[in-house]
Amino acid sequence: MEFLAAFVVTMLLATGGWIVWGARNALRARIERRHALEIARERELTERKRLELRERELDDQLYRDFTTRQNGGIPPVISPMHHDPMRHDDE
Repeated sequence: MEFLAAFVVTMLLATGGWIVWGARNALRARIERRHALEIARERELTERKRLELRERELDDQLYRDFTTRQNGGIPPVISPMHHDPMRHDDE
């Protein structure tokens, strides 16, 4: 029994550093993966907002072009109180 206890203690001393090193690397990799996922989520949200803004800009440009052609080349006068039914403001 003493031999078995001595053997276990010797093995733990011999491999303890590797166990700590492996646990530390696994924890670091987990933290890095979590950080990478957070960055990817933020990039996705930013890209969606950019595409929504671009879509609104194209809608506005299309509306202005249409009304300019309807008015015989005269650009439309848009007052601050103007409400565009084609514009969908979610904010």
